[in-house]
Amino acid sequence: MDEFLRNLIVKKWKLRNLEFSFLDVLLALCITGTGIMLRLAVISYTPTDIWKLRAIFADFLFALLCAGIVYCYTGHRNKAFLTYAILVIYPTMIANSALWGKNSIEYVLFLFLGLYCYGIGKRLPSLLFAVVGVFMAVSRLELSAKSMNLGWPNFYEIIGKKMFVELYNQVSVLCLLGILFTLFYIMVKLRVTVTKDLALCLFLFLALLIPYLAPSMPAWAGLTADVAALVYCMRWPKKFYVPMLHLIVSYSAYAYAINGETKLPMVLYAVILLLLQMDTGVVLYEEIMKKTS
Repeated sequence: MDEFLRNLIVKKWKLRNLEFSFLDVLLALCITGTGIMLRLAVISYTPTDIWKLRAIFADFLFALLCAGIVYCYTGHRNKAFLTYAILVIYPTMIANSALWGKNSIEYVLFLFLGLYCYGIGKRLPSLLFAVVGVFMAVSRLELSAKSMNLGWPNFYEIIGKKMFVELYNQVSVLCLLGILFTLFYIMVKLRVTVTKDLALCLFLFLALLIPYLAPSMPAWAGLTADVAALVYCMRWPKKFYVPMLHLIVSYSAYAYAINGETKLPMVLYAVILLLLQMDTGVVLYEEIMKKTS
């Protein structure tokens, strides 16, 4: 019996290029169980239906997908496992599915499927998944405007919301489209080669920029950037502060939408997001200059 246990512990299995042991499987089961228990602790605070259960199940699929993305971008098995472990206990993911019961995780899943496909060289599937994700995000936004309190600390938290917000809502989408088209024009003009690293930087930059400038964004608007920042950190560990600061902002936005209050003024969170965009923009600029042909 002792010999069997020793052999089981040291035995290794191989799934394509990924090698893992019995202890790896046991650790994965433990962290998955922890994620389930954390969701069970808050699931009863709001009504539970099939949509909430589906969102919870999608959380774990999404965590596996992000682990695959990190492994694709870094080739580091431990970083991939750490990504899964962090995401199954990520406060905003738990709040989004088990507490709030919203299904915004679905469009985020498609967006990251697009990022994964791009990382492995599948350009057409990457584009299709991205289009589906954007379409679902827009449709969810239309629904949220009727059923959810707005809670994302975007640009007009700084400039004021009383007199300018109605005018800004009318022109902000055009301003945002202008910025995006200008960015893409510059990349085409400079003949930039979009590598995996550049795609990841661009993905995070847009995930930060769009909800920050677009009007009337709900609390879950930062969920994409929340997870993108974690993947970004796994690729560039020196940027560890990016997911840490963004998670503080995101969870505060959830608290504001659910409870109607935050510990700190929303304008402070808007300033933090502005600084994160500047920091990510510098890295994006450096990556573009490296890949200019």
